[in-house]
Amino acid sequence: MNTRPDIEILDAALFKVHALMGASESHGVLCGMLCARGAIELSEWVDHVLGEQEEGNVLLHETVRQLSELHQLTMEKVNDYSGEFFMLLPDDDYDLVGRTEALANWCQGFVYGLAAGGISRESKLPEDSAEILQDFIEISRAGYADDDEQIEVTEEDEQAFVEVVEYVRTGVMLINEELQTLIPSTTLH
Repeated sequence: MNTRPDIEILDAALFKVHALMGASESHGVLCGMLCARGAIELSEWVDHVLGEQEEGNVLLHETVRQLSELHQLTMEKVNDYSGEFFMLLPDDDYDLVGRTEALANWCQGFVYGLAAGGISRESKLPEDSAEILQDFIEISRAGYADDDEQIEVTEEDEQAFVEVVEYVRTGVMLINEELQTLIPSTTLH
């Protein structure tokens, strides 16, 4: 499997099993955990995403299959420095409010994933990573104050969103690169 999962299908599957988070946030958690540790077991990540679940649930089995595919693809891409790393966010045809909310959720998930992977506020991160992580915390708070208000999106708004997404994407790659140098190698030479 080398194609990105459909975010709408995964979101629907997660909703049906009453997951603790949606697709964008769960992908952020996975990426944070991978940056913190270098590798993560599927079951550990799934536990964070799904929480307590009833055994034998057919919907649960299908959801875990979809999460497994996302886990495998993300494990391949997070350490791929050719620029193919992706964040699971809605496509450009979604409204900007929805995409902004998804990006905020992704960043919130990423910060949570770093903590779940063992990177705490007390951890001494490299300066660039610490600064980027603080930016992610700010981005995770993004949103619009009044949901009832009709928002007119300009071309500048769209461009700014694209720039923030690219900043987050490259920021994740930098954080991952810096943290991987701090993770003790378990291979013998």
